[in-house]
Amino acid sequence: MEMRTLSPADLPRGAALSRLVGWNQVERDWALFLAGGEGRALDDGQEALAATAAVIRYGPDLAWISMVLVRPDMRRRGHATALMRWAVKALRGMRCAALDATPAGREVYRRLGFRDLWGFARWALPEGLAAGAGVRPMREADWPAVLALDAAAFGAPREALLRDFAARMPRAAFVAEDGSGFALARDGARGPQIGPVVAAGEGTARALIAAGRAALPGTVVLDLPDARLGLAEWLAVHGGRAQRPFTRMALGADTPGDPALLAAVAGPEFG
Repeated sequence: MEMRTLSPADLPRGAALSRLVGWNQVERDWALFLAGGEGRALDDGQEALAATAAVIRYGPDLAWISMVLVRPDMRRRGHATALMRWAVKALRGMRCAALDATPAGREVYRRLGFRDLWGFARWALPEGLAAGAGVRPMREADWPAVLALDAAAFGAPREALLRDFAARMPRAAFVAEDGSGFALARDGARGPQIGPVVAAGEGTARALIAAGRAALPGTVVLDLPDARLGLAEWLAVHGGRAQRPFTRMALGADTPGDPALLAAVAGPEFG
């Protein structure tokens, strides 16, 4: 079984792999990896691909390694390490290659030279978060300010990604009336996810998250940086539950941008 290029025809089987291992990506997420980068797959003809990895390039200084997934029956055969070696080689010359690791994946990535930067956790959001004042639905005219805020927080341009999220969940796109923050969301196989949320102020972050949660049905998740202790306490008091930890890691330079502005990341697959 040889490693080959991931193609648009593989997207349904990539999404099937996501579902099988308990992740939240839908086919449209997988399409973003191909639109902004490239991927590799191991294919043994099953309904779900055997193993995958993808990279997204956010300009010359930052790239993201994503979707290092191995089907349960194909694990412990070195596939994840082989796919990671391909990703690192594909991004050679980039100032920073980054990823978000599960506890199990973190050990694999450390052996390849990645180092820890900071942590975050996935939270299941409670219903009925009190709506805060000072936020409103996003409008087309807000895009220049939203993109500038995101670039300051994330450190690299990713307009195509953010516009895709907003088009998928327009009712859950909000901005702060004073221009200090925004929140987007997207659909998922297991339920919607809010993120990114950019807001330095605690009150603004709460209002944006509450507005997004109120706009979405069912189980909704959000990836909250560990440094946002006030937001974690607020969610816990209202019935939110931390589900799993992640560690942001980098190879090369540190990730650019200011993570203190992030109230929620876009997700481990997108940064």
